[in-house]
Amino acid sequence: MGHLMRSLALAQAAGSFDIPCHFFTDKGGRELAVARNDWIYPVTEVPCGNDDDENRWLTEQAKRMNASVVVVDGYDIPAVSFSGLRGAGIPVVVMDDGQLSQVAQASLVVNSTTSSLDAQYLEINPAVKICSGPDYRLMRREFQRGDNPPQDKRFGIAVCIGGSDPKGLTVPLINALSDVLDDVPVRVITGAAFNDISALNEAIKASPLAIQHIHNCQDMADVWRHSKLAVSAAGGSQFELGVCETPSVLLMVAENQRTATEQAQQEGWCTTFDCTGDVPVDEIARTVHALWQQPGKLEAMQQAVKGKYHADGAFNVLNAIAEVIQP
Repeated sequence: MGHLMRSLALAQAAGSFDIPCHFFTDKGGRELAVARNDWIYPVTEVPCGNDDDENRWLTEQAKRMNASVVVVDGYDIPAVSFSGLRGAGIPVVVMDDGQLSQVAQASLVVNSTTSSLDAQYLEINPAVKICSGPDYRLMRREFQRGDNPPQDKRFGIAVCIGGSDPKGLTVPLINALSDVLDDVPVRVITGAAFNDISALNEAIKASPLAIQHIHNCQDMADVWRHSKLAVSAAGGSQFELGVCETPSVLLMVAENQRTATEQAQQEGWCTTFDCTGDVPVDEIARTVHALWQQPGKLEAMQQAVKGKYHADGAFNVLNAIAEVIQP
């Protein structure tokens, strides 16, 4: 889901300059895309086949559309499945989070989390152009608009463990928070790929808390901006929270989130938990309760993040793509 959302952010920025975009996804990606009310882009489902078949198909599609560039975003996309593009004279932009496996085919590689891999990128592909660091974070249009309210204009706790919650943390967290919180409004947000709705509904029904459940939320900026405190998966969501200046408890659920998560904690606006192994659900709930009891602490956390995160990185990526297309 995160890959699709940052690709959407880049497409929205391109649309500001009347640059058309076309998406190629698998069946699941297509279903997630067209379920959004802000989705205005054509989507073609990639036919099932071996990597060589997909490579030939994608190359022909890109040539037929007279594509100026192809952006690749997804850990599971093998490099051979798009290896024909460069030979056809079509530059490839790779969104890399440290997996490195696609860099050899890239004309441009984007890693908004860290610049620490730049040397490895150049070792793999000496000719590649690199866009690394926070200036290239891809944020959707909803995060580029609106103001961030102060703490006294916010309310409640928002809980969102990513678009699909692959570790199944949402229901245990709701149960644990219900045991320690008292009379606190909670918003639970689940993504379109979340598939444990029935268990979540049971947990909400059993909870003494006032819990609102929003499934497939269409405006996360509004949710984050109006929450006093967020409990969220790390990764792309933490940058959204930074832009919205929302004090947070971040749950690191994947190893490639470690560097950015540790940096966020050092910035002073969040508390973090390593959830790549056993998940300390009860400790997370106790931490949320302790923070909720300290409005001065929440105010200090919000002040700590002010001005550190920006939502215009997609336009910087577009400028870099233009340089690749027209060197």
